[in-house]
Amino acid sequence: MAKQNGSGSLADNQLTRLVVGSANQVWHVGRGAYTWAGSGGGRLVGGLMNLGGRLDREAKSRVFEARSSAAVTWERLESAFVQRVARALNALQIPTARDVRELNQRVESLQKAVVALERRAAEAAAVEAAASRAKPAGKAAAAARRRGPARKKTASVARAPRKKAGS
Repeated sequence: MAKQNGSGSLADNQLTRLVVGSANQVWHVGRGAYTWAGSGGGRLVGGLMNLGGRLDREAKSRVFEARSSAAVTWERLESAFVQRVARALNALQIPTARDVRELNQRVESLQKAVVALERRAAEAAAVEAAASRAKPAGKAAAAARRRGPARKKTASVARAPRKKAGS
């Protein structure tokens, strides 16, 4: 028999035994019905068909319940696995997808702020340059332009007299 999740054979499962038992009952009822139909008549066949239908519905119902139970168990197992992996990643300080999304949003907002500051600085520099060109010169500035470039004043240094060659 096939193994199911490494936890024993499929025949060891209670649900499987129940389904196999129901199938055996249906088989025996069918054989009995065939035998009685040959000797007993139509009334017996109808009753046996009703019994077979009821057994079939019960078997399908039990299989559906087993599938539902297995799905719920699988979801719980999956949830436990996801939680354990998340705890392990958190312990290793590995960022989650949500953390990365939040960081990307913060970087985008910082980039926008830097662009806005650069734009304001450029506008302020342009305004300052335009204002310096448009300022009327004061009396001191006009006088300085008339005088020409400023001269450096040098301190007079007493020089030692030169010695004559050969003396």
